[in-house]
Amino acid sequence: MVLTSLIVAAVSTFSLYQTAIDQHRLRLIETVKSQARLIEAIAGFGAFNSSSGINSNWQETTLQQVKNAHSQFSGFGQTGEFTLARRSNTQIEFVLSHRHYDMDTPRPIPFEGKWAQPMRLALAGKSGTVIAFDYRGVPVLAAHEPINLLDLGLVAKIDLAEIRAPFVRAGLLALGVGMLVVLFASSLFFRITKPIAQQIEQQAETFRTLAETSIEGIVLFDEIGKIEYINPAAKVMFGYDHNELIGESINRLIPKTFGNQRDDYIEKHLKTRSGMMIDTEPQLVGLRKNGDQFPIYLSIGDINLEHTRLFAGVVMDISQQIRLQREIMEVPVREQRRIGQELHDGIGQQLTGLGMLATSLLNKASRPMHDLASQLATGLQETLKQVRALSHGLVPIEIDAQGFTTALRNLTENIQQQSHVQVNLELHDDIHFSNNTMVLHLYRIIQEALNNAIKHGKPSEIRISLSIDGDDGLLKVYDNGKGIADDIDNNNGLGLSIMKYRSNLFEGEIKIHSGQNGGTMVTCRFPLKHAGEVS
Repeated sequence: MVLTSLIVAAVSTFSLYQTAIDQHRLRLIETVKSQARLIEAIAGFGAFNSSSGINSNWQETTLQQVKNAHSQFSGFGQTGEFTLARRSNTQIEFVLSHRHYDMDTPRPIPFEGKWAQPMRLALAGKSGTVIAFDYRGVPVLAAHEPINLLDLGLVAKIDLAEIRAPFVRAGLLALGVGMLVVLFASSLFFRITKPIAQQIEQQAETFRTLAETSIEGIVLFDEIGKIEYINPAAKVMFGYDHNELIGESINRLIPKTFGNQRDDYIEKHLKTRSGMMIDTEPQLVGLRKNGDQFPIYLSIGDINLEHTRLFAGVVMDISQQIRLQREIMEVPVREQRRIGQELHDGIGQQLTGLGMLATSLLNKASRPMHDLASQLATGLQETLKQVRALSHGLVPIEIDAQGFTTALRNLTENIQQQSHVQVNLELHDDIHFSNNTMVLHLYRIIQEALNNAIKHGKPSEIRISLSIDGDDGLLKVYDNGKGIADDIDNNNGLGLSIMKYRSNLFEGEIKIHSGQNGGTMVTCRFPLKHAGEVS
């Protein structure tokens, strides 16, 4: 700002200076021409009288008249004056007295020297203006004009210093005032901005302290994914050394299979401009330096600066949390399995024995006790069926490879018998599960999806398919019922939350949306690496 002001002031001053030079140049030309013509007129009159015999020494008479008139002239301005001279061999002899020194008896100067250039031009018969040294060696602006009748040269000149003086004073004054204004503005600026700068510095220090001490990873990256900052927790989490990731792509921290998912979230955020673009669902996967993958929760905020845009990602390693969740989920599974086995092996066996006794009693009972024995046997058989059904519900899947398929078929048959809804099951033959915990969660997800479809959709047909899609397994449950609301993702129902929770335990992703021809489609995509073996 200061430099710009100085440049503008300098250009303005120089323009005014050039204008002043041009005005002085015109004035000097008019003055020297009028004086030269006046002297020529006097000389012409003297020459006429000489031809008439009145005055034969007309040249000296003319010069004397000019000297007399010049003696009454003190010059113009502070340094302006006229000089009149003739050439005498190699010397320039001045006729009139000077204003500055050698006033009465001006000394001659060499014609070929560097001084008195305006006079040399006039004596050479040239007319015009020039900026050059005068007889003193001082730079002047001069107008020169020859007087041919007398073989003289006339120069009207003024020192350049006199022309420049007001502009120098104005420039110095402007510079002084400008410096004062700059100093005042700078003082005012620093006084105003100092609290702001202190606040910014305090905020930056606060962020630095929070980031450096946070147990969660924090990563700053720009719109093209270049990492600008990463805190110590994130370095330890991903296994990198100090500043090893600065300037690198954020893709180094996310496997290729999840890179598109991250880009989709960023693009969605840029369109909606929501404050929190990636929530804790769906679950993402991080990639360590050694190639290991681990589950993470990622939330990203938008930082809009004046000249750049950054994204702040907060990363939390949930490996331990996932392990704890799986262990917690295993507790009720084991308890259900224990209760189911006790019902089957304990109470079920006792009821079987009591049923056999009731049948034996029925065969031996007399007519009055026969009806009572028959009711007892029938009641025991019905109770045994209920106990077995309850035990099978608590332990729906056997550990062997065919248990999952058998359990699903039993589930669909029971649903079909109870609700009178057609249920079709399609299973890919190449999927073989060995992870019993994962199989149980898939079973419960299918069971919940069937119950929701029958309860809320009122369908006439339900299709269940389990297939392979690349490196993932894909579960689909579709019904032709009345469909779902558009804001199903904001539904906080217990059944939907449990389905999502179960899918997260094996890094799956649940999506619920309307089908193309109506109805509801529930999809669960999960990595096959957790399923066991794939043919």
